[in-house]
Amino acid sequence: MRLKRPIAFILSAAVAASALTGCDSFSGHAAAAANSAQVQQLIEFIADLGLERDLRQALQSGGDLRRALLTLLGLESAVNFNVDGLAGARPGQHAVQVWEVTAQSAEDAAALAASQIRAVLEQLKSNGVTAGRIGMVEVDGKYYVVVDVEVTEENTFEPIKPVSDDDDGGEENSGSQDKTIIDGVTENASGLLTIDVAKLGLNEDDINAAAIIEEINTQAETQYNYNHIVELDLSGCQNLTIDNGAFLGCTSLQTVKMGNVNTIEQGAFSSCTGLQTVKMGNVNTIGQGAFSDCDNLQTVKIDNVNTIGQGAFSYCDNLRTVTMGNVDTIGDSAFRNCITLQTVTMGNLDTIEPYAFSDLRELQTVTMGDVNTIGRGAFSHCSKLQTVKMGNVDLFFNYAFADCISLTNIRFKISNFSRIDPNAFYSAGSSPKVTKVNIYSNISENDKEAVRSWFDSDVQDKVEFHSYDAWDPSLLNIPALPSLL
Repeated sequence: MRLKRPIAFILSAAVAASALTGCDSFSGHAAAAANSAQVQQLIEFIADLGLERDLRQALQSGGDLRRALLTLLGLESAVNFNVDGLAGARPGQHAVQVWEVTAQSAEDAAALAASQIRAVLEQLKSNGVTAGRIGMVEVDGKYYVVVDVEVTEENTFEPIKPVSDDDDGGEENSGSQDKTIIDGVTENASGLLTIDVAKLGLNEDDINAAAIIEEINTQAETQYNYNHIVELDLSGCQNLTIDNGAFLGCTSLQTVKMGNVNTIEQGAFSSCTGLQTVKMGNVNTIGQGAFSDCDNLQTVKIDNVNTIGQGAFSYCDNLRTVTMGNVDTIGDSAFRNCITLQTVTMGNLDTIEPYAFSDLRELQTVTMGDVNTIGRGAFSHCSKLQTVKMGNVDLFFNYAFADCISLTNIRFKISNFSRIDPNAFYSAGSSPKVTKVNIYSNISENDKEAVRSWFDSDVQDKVEFHSYDAWDPSLLNIPALPSLL
């Protein structure tokens, strides 16, 4: 069962390995990864087996997980943990949060959970936190973390106000309320930062929230933290590799702009709940869960990308538009359960893996160029999908568009119908929805009848065949993508 609102960052590894004796494999791996990554213990988080037991029971019982968890813990005065601050939180209250770590194995989940440990610990320490309880459990093959911190007189989680020795706070920008902190960094009226990372002079191995903020604070003699980042411009950093969890949980971050990127690794921007727009140039690899659970992400624009990993944009609840150039592989469940996604536009693709776009209940239009393989269930259960326009398709697996009950217009070309599974369009566009299926292919009349049989009986008379050579790429109306940035 998935938690609807994951925390903005991962704390799960902030424990000593010895404290986790007897816990499940996820806990053990998380402890090992944390101790390897942590370098120095900044805050003591005690692994609480009772907390883990209660979390497991809450997850297994279903319902409102957070409410169930608080009841089990007996923390009637608990409030929601928010890294930006608990304004008005009273001493004696508990800050509690539960979140899911998206990964395929305990080892991967532990690595992701540990990846931002130093930045997280430094942030909590700066807010006056010195201790807390933590639990990590695996339930039904999914990995969860719970954190409980008590609010005291000394730590009320108020956001840190940046300070500077310069009384006027830096040079005022003409015609705006923004002020320049250092070259490449401006602060808006709310105290949030727009950062041109290339101007900071960081080593390419240090492009992460903690290193960026440390460099700014060093140069400007300020006390910012990573949740002061509102806009991140990485376009001047060429062939960049963004490490696991590098910006994970930067809840104030709204816009990310990148140039050519080598790799965006696992969970790099996961749970950036304020993120609204992502624009990228050419990207080699977007890793597993790289942008997962970015609840306010609305627009994704990428020039060209080699590989989009498993669940890379999954559970981005407000994502509405995805526009990409040529893509090699879109991984399993890459955009699954992006429940408000309406439009997907892509250039040529090699492979769309199983369930990459499944369960998108608001998706209406899919446009893409030539496609080698569309995997099992890739667009299944997209109940409002109306229009599908594709170039040449080499291989459809079964149920690729199954249960897309609102399909009205389908257009593609294909040279070898033996490579389309007869169930590819199972229960798609049931009458009276479909008005036309346009297929461009040179096949015999007998083969045409076989193709019609793939569709429900009420749809079969809507299938029209055209000469393969009559195909015109302009029918797709795919925009020129390299100018997206």
